Amino acid sequence: MTLTEDVSTKVTTLTFDALPQQVRDKAKLLVLDLVGCMIAGSRTRGAVQLMPHLTSTDSGGNCRVFGTSLKFHPGNAAHANANNASMLTLDDSYVLFGHPGSSVIPAALAVAEEIDASGKDLITAIVGGYEMSLRLGAAIRPSENRDREVKGLGTWQIFGACTAAGLLHRFDADQMADAYGLVPMHAPLPFLRKFHSRPMSLLKNNYGWANKGAIMAVDLVRTGFHGNRTIFDGDDGFWIMAGSDRFEPEEMLGRWGERYFTIETGFRAFGVCRWIHTSIDSLRSILARDKFDRQDIERVQVETVSEFVRDFNGPWPESTIEAAFHIPYALALELHDKSSSTGLREEDLGDEELKKTATKIRLSTLNHADDKFYSKKLLPARVTVILKNGETLSAEAEIPTGAPGGPAFGQAEVEAKFLTLATPHIGQSNANHLMEALLKLEALSVREALQFCATP
Repeated sequence: MTLTEDVSTKVTTLTFDALPQQVRDKAKLLVLDLVGCMIAGSRTRGAVQLMPHLTSTDSGGNCRVFGTSLKFHPGNAAHANANNASMLTLDDSYVLFGHPGSSVIPAALAVAEEIDASGKDLITAIVGGYEMSLRLGAAIRPSENRDREVKGLGTWQIFGACTAAGLLHRFDADQMADAYGLVPMHAPLPFLRKFHSRPMSLLKNNYGWANKGAIMAVDLVRTGFHGNRTIFDGDDGFWIMAGSDRFEPEEMLGRWGERYFTIETGFRAFGVCRWIHTSIDSLRSILARDKFDRQDIERVQVETVSEFVRDFNGPWPESTIEAAFHIPYALALELHDKSSSTGLREEDLGDEELKKTATKIRLSTLNHADDKFYSKKLLPARVTVILKNGETLSAEAEIPTGAPGGPAFGQAEVEAKFLTLATPHIGQSNANHLMEALLKLEALSVREALQFCATP
């Protein structure tokens, strides 16, 4: 049996009953969290700009675009929802492996709504998608030097959306292997080393296209197409197509059914790149511990990973997407009581006082931070506030809020975040009912669970 066939067999034998309760509960929280991001994200500039194109190419299906009254066919609905989910930069995160929720859940929800799947089947499909995606990411993780040259997330995370859609259509192992063979033809290139040029693209990781491409690959298999059933195998396997310089196939199959990457996925407490969160956590620790006024600050020194120093600084951001990757901006927000915890706001970009504070924030590389980042998937940051009276206040962190091992961000926090994001757009009653339905998803059909998504 080839590696591709072995992986396809593992995936297609996944069942709801075999999932530990902890995994089921985590999957429901991940859905709740991302649905909130999709609803709130639907009103952002990046969402509004994309929608006319999708509307013009869809004659009308029965899969909802969350936060709007629109309904598309599955591919376009997943495209819109995945794009919208990432707009506020609040979607879930797995350090070094991007945002699995935005690359799995939109496709799963669209297909599940189209076929009126059960909540149990949706949960199983989403767990399958997370596990496949993140295991593949671990298997093809490049060396540090290669990662500095070539980087892409949607390139390989498209397999997570493909897995979820295939499981909902009850694919057998051969069909799943066919889908895996076809889906790279629809994957985004590993383009992220060009992402940080100005102006930044609102498409970010282009998860919308990855979700749409995954559904297309699955639909082609349903019509009789075949794909290469050895896509993961050999020196010409997917790993080298994706730009990696190494491949560890055992990562795709090791401890299957014992270790769940789904459990290890973290929630985001702040609407900026995950790599900035430990800097925010450190500054928040100082603000909670020490009393001083913003006017008392001489400067703020941030020490962190060299890649962050290089890419997360520079000119004042001209859009919220650029602001999401700008450490001085993110910390200035905290110092002005304008936290990014509910997303970034366009109006803050023109705040002259915010700009003035940001000029006091300097970045430099922290000793040993690069090694901890690349080899241990940690996000080391030390923040030091130097006051005008000469006093220095310092705090540091390596694991961000919401990530396993970091400051807690559990069910209560996820629920509060969802209500904060969803209520302004679908109303308090709908938001409460939708949250309750998603938290008991295994007892409902998907269409029953989503009936409260409509705007009031």
